[in-house]
Amino acid sequence: MNTIQVSSFDVFDTVLTRTVGAPKAIFFLLGKQLASQFLINCTPEAFAYARISAEQRAYGNVGERCSLYQIYIELAAALRLSDEQREKIMHLECVLESQLIRPVPIARDLIQAARAQGKRVVFVSDMYLPAEFIKEQLVRHSFWVEGDELYVSYEYGKSKATGQLFQELISRHGILPAQVSHCGNDLRIDVQGAKKVGLKAQHFDEGNLNRYEKILESYSWATEGLSSAFAGASRLARLQIPVSSSKEAALRDVAAGVIAPTLVGFVLWVLYQARRMGLKRLYFVSRDGQILLEIARRLIDKLNLSCELRYIYGSRVAWNMPAVASLDREQAFQMLKRSSWILDGTSDVSIRDFFARVSIAPEEISEILAAVGFQAKDWSRILNPLEQQALHPVLENSKVIELIFQKAHQKREVLMKYLEQEELLDSSAKGLVDVGWFGSSYDSLRALVNANGATLDVGLFFGLRGNSQDDRDESKIGYFFDQRKHIGLSSALPNFGIVPLEMFCSADHGTVVSFTDEGEQVRPVFKEERNQSIVDWGLPLVRKAVYCFTENLLLDPSLINPWADVREASANVLQSFWLNPSHIEAQAWGDFPWEKGHSDRTDSLAQPYNWADVVKSFLIVRLVDNAGVWFEGSVARSPSSIPSVIQRFLRYRSLLARLKSKFLTKTTVKN
Repeated sequence: MNTIQVSSFDVFDTVLTRTVGAPKAIFFLLGKQLASQFLINCTPEAFAYARISAEQRAYGNVGERCSLYQIYIELAAALRLSDEQREKIMHLECVLESQLIRPVPIARDLIQAARAQGKRVVFVSDMYLPAEFIKEQLVRHSFWVEGDELYVSYEYGKSKATGQLFQELISRHGILPAQVSHCGNDLRIDVQGAKKVGLKAQHFDEGNLNRYEKILESYSWATEGLSSAFAGASRLARLQIPVSSSKEAALRDVAAGVIAPTLVGFVLWVLYQARRMGLKRLYFVSRDGQILLEIARRLIDKLNLSCELRYIYGSRVAWNMPAVASLDREQAFQMLKRSSWILDGTSDVSIRDFFARVSIAPEEISEILAAVGFQAKDWSRILNPLEQQALHPVLENSKVIELIFQKAHQKREVLMKYLEQEELLDSSAKGLVDVGWFGSSYDSLRALVNANGATLDVGLFFGLRGNSQDDRDESKIGYFFDQRKHIGLSSALPNFGIVPLEMFCSADHGTVVSFTDEGEQVRPVFKEERNQSIVDWGLPLVRKAVYCFTENLLLDPSLINPWADVREASANVLQSFWLNPSHIEAQAWGDFPWEKGHSDRTDSLAQPYNWADVVKSFLIVRLVDNAGVWFEGSVARSPSSIPSVIQRFLRYRSLLARLKSKFLTKTTVKN
């Protein structure tokens, strides 16, 4: 009896994988390629369907002996192909497979470890592709060494699924089943099939599509292959970035499967708009634009576009004040009353925070503050909503208004020099890119640019919320939704998805508060140079996964449509993550340090509920506020038995509401 030890490895989605999601996605891409070369007389979708059906018939007719040749005999009959056409298309399928195949890095480590232990390596595949083609791919990607063996199902008429192909391996080597271990991605075919004949089996499922990638793949035909390329790029990012903990895995996988598809879809749309409008330059606004710019830089060469890409430092604080000085008095007063700027009441603020929005220190207006009841001891404490309201009349004080205009003119001079330095004041066609949501920063910048005789042609936003003051402004365009025009997917997530999108677009530097003229160059002044809390949380890993996705993304226009609408696919993965996170996802992403509006205070995005919260909720008949902004994350990261109790409480509360409604209805009818 031979004493060798054999390590057997599955091939596809274990050792090798593809740049698209499901294997059948290749058939649509091949169909598009064939149609563009006039090699078929049907649509890419019809070809893909015919190719899938031909494979099913071939397996039904010849079983495990099914080969690529047998499949194409069936396909030729269905599509009325000549022998020459059949051979050419069959060859092109192999060429395309080769073009899309990529190695699985972790599998290389497993194979090298087996060799280091003196084991013989064999590859076993239930596959219709020619054995010589599969071996060629293993050689090309440095998996194959002299002495390795390859077992392909169609050559033997036996499969892994039945265990017979493994039995063939055992018989040929003259060894016992206990001397063979098999590693593969399919639980039924690889693991159960190997165990049928007594082999040790390892389930290696890293190459399988995860829940986000399956969603993306499901939109493959609807997006002309683009979402399948997203699924493939996400998988490759997961496989190529090693992690050392479950938290890191959750950060990487959500970054690759949710953030990257969402943001890349947006940036592809931005680049399409730039091409359509003939823009020569795109400015990505800090801080949200930092990751968007890096994505665009990685995409633009793939798409063979020539638009210049720039990062422009700015913020509401840094741009709004100088913009006031470029407006007439009436326009300036309207700007000062914007709910998205000074009067923003969405965050916890102190008096010092409130007036910092207009570059005023409380010491400069101490008498005016005292007149409305605020002493020096009140300046740094958090205000309640009523106290914030009490500050609004202060902004109408003539002395405060004059102080605002004085500071606005000072800041305008430095900012205009910065804009000139960044070529925003030249005559080239240019656009601004930002996440959203009202476009007020864009309005401020455009006012400054226009006042200097130049133009800012367009603002391109992920989403735009409604604002009666600018509903007719056609220079602002929303991608995911435009509430002003009642179009898009504004209801895909609670509160327009603002929280997750702003989290996804976090930058590694702080908020820009102003600019400083250093003589030869104007530089931004940050509230803090480095956004250390977010960096420490895991931003570098998230960015690495997003960039890896982008670099692996297939964008060949002969195979897919890079301009296809992927918003529905993006919405679905966003909902899957945000509304139904796993426990470990909620733990990892719930710890994100969320900034509260204009203030510099942060809280964890999702605070877990405890039993005291649950008991109190039943007593007051409403769920207690646990200070988190991601409810589903808070529930998911709570101790194991609490989420189900919270769900029961919500059903209980809903029942009470229905009973109350019925009672009130009956009472009204009687009266």
